[in-house]
Amino acid sequence: MPELVFIVGFHNSGKTTLAEKLAVELTKMGFKVGYIKHDPKGHAVTDKEGSDSFRMFQLLDKVAVVSPQRTTFYERREDDPISLVQEYFKDCQIVLLEGWKFIPGYKRISTSPQLDGFPAYSKTLEEVIAFVLAK
Repeated sequence: MPELVFIVGFHNSGKTTLAEKLAVELTKMGFKVGYIKHDPKGHAVTDKEGSDSFRMFQLLDKVAVVSPQRTTFYERREDDPISLVQEYFKDCQIVLLEGWKFIPGYKRISTSPQLDGFPAYSKTLEEVIAFVLAK
C-alpha cells in the first residue's frame, strides 16, 4: 500500500500548486508518484490545458479525477487498443474504437470515401448498425 498524503484547503488556496511541487521533488528523489483529485461538485473538466489534471499529467504517469458518478483515470503507458478492451471493457458487449484502421481481424467502418476497402461509407445508420451486429 502506498503512503497516502492528503493536501487539503479552500478553493484556490494552492493545493494543486503544492501537489505539483511535491510531485517534482519526490520524482527527482526516485519515488513513483501518482495523483488523485477529488472533484466533489462533479465538474471533472479534464484533458483541458491548464486544468489541474492536465497540469499533473504533465509531471506524473498516473493521474485520476474522482467526482460523483465518474472517475477519470489517465495513465502513461504503451497499450494497444485490444489490451485496453481486455483490461477495462471486458464487461461491455460492444466497444467502439476510433482510429487504428490498420489492425486486422476486426470490423471496421469508414466515414471517409478515400479509405478504400473499408465498408459502410455512405450507408444509412440502420445499415451500419446491421453491419456492427452481423455475426
